[in-house]
Amino acid sequence: MERISVQDHRAVYEQMCKDYLNLKLLAQHACHDREHLERCKNSVREEIYSCRKLCRVTEFDHLVVLLEQRNLLSLLKPELIGRLELVLDSKDVACAFQSYQSMLSTHYAAIRRFYLEDLRHRDRRTLLEKEVEKIKLHEAGDTPKPSPTNAKCDKYLQQRDNVYSLLQLEVGKNWKAFGRFLNVSPAVLEEVEERNRHDLKARIYEVLQYAEMQFANDTLDRFVVILLKALENSRRKDLKRKIESMLQE
Repeated sequence: MERISVQDHRAVYEQMCKDYLNLKLLAQHACHDREHLERCKNSVREEIYSCRKLCRVTEFDHLVVLLEQRNLLSLLKPELIGRLELVLDSKDVACAFQSYQSMLSTHYAAIRRFYLEDLRHRDRRTLLEKEVEKIKLHEAGDTPKPSPTNAKCDKYLQQRDNVYSLLQLEVGKNWKAFGRFLNVSPAVLEEVEERNRHDLKARIYEVLQYAEMQFANDTLDRFVVILLKALENSRRKDLKRKIESMLQE
C-alpha cells in the first residue's frame, strides 16, 4: 500500500482550508434575502442558545462567525453547514458539502493534525497563562463576576458593524499592510485578494473577519487592542481615535 507523505497531507489540508472557505461563501451567496437569513438563524437557535446574540446577526457571514466563535462550526465540524443547506435549498451548497464531507472523512486524522497545529500557532497565550486562567475560574466558583473586560467586549460587539463600515470606507489601498499588522498571513491575504479582485470593501471586511475569528467572544478586548495597534502602525491614528471614541460612547 502506497504511503502518503507529510507534504501530500499538508497539501490536502491546505486544499480543505480553501474548500471550507468556499463552502461558507457558497452558503452565503445562497442566502438571498432576510427571510432566508431568519430561517438559518432559527435552524441553529438551540445550539447558540442566546436570543440576544442572534438578534444582532444581520448578515449570513455574521451568523457563521458566531457559530465559529462558539466552536459549533469549523473546518473539522462542518455539519451545521449541512443543516443550513437544507434551509437554503441550494444544489451548489449541497454538492460542495457532500464532496467536502467525503474528503474530510477520508483524510480526517491528517487534516485534524494540521488544523490543531495551526490553532496552537494562532493562540498567543502560553500554556501557563491558560492554567492560571483555569485556576482563577475554579476559585471564583460557577458564577462569573462581571468585569471591565466583559464590558469592553460587549461594547465592541455593539459597535462592531460601525467599526467595520468605517474601516471599509477609510483603510483604502493599504489594506494589505493593515492586514499584516492584524497578524493575517500573506497566504490568506492573497486568497482574499483573489476572491475579491474588484471589491476593495469586501477585502477589508474579510481581513477584519479573519483576524477577529482568532478570538472568542469573551476575549474580543484583545482583538480591539491589536486592531488599534494595527491602525497606529499603518499611520492611521485618525481612524484609531475614531474607533476609540466609538467604544467610549
